[in-house]
Amino acid sequence: EKMKEALALDLHLHEQVSELCQQIRSKGIVQYFAPFMSVSLHSMAAAFNTDVDGMQAEVARLVSKGQLDAKIDSHKKILYMRHANQRMAAYQNTMRVSEDFLNTT
Repeated sequence: EKMKEALALDLHLHEQVSELCQQIRSKGIVQYFAPFMSVSLHSMAAAFNTDVDGMQAEVARLVSKGQLDAKIDSHKKILYMRHANQRMAAYQNTMRVSEDFLNTT
């Protein structure tokens, strides 16, 4: 956001500055949430220098676009990962594939 004004003066970027900054911010939100199973919207709002309601609106937009696989608890202001146990799902899929392979040979 601090560089937005300087980038707006760029001859080639000036038309795409707002969209580019929004995409960078969205990617940052997705990457911030990636290592967590759940995260408080209060901590995310502090990290991204915004208020909790603004962060909730941004996260809701990313969830609706399918960029963030999560669900929002509006009362507790917590963001939860939808597919928290991907390791177990990958293990079960591997076992199913190996059983299918053994049954076909």
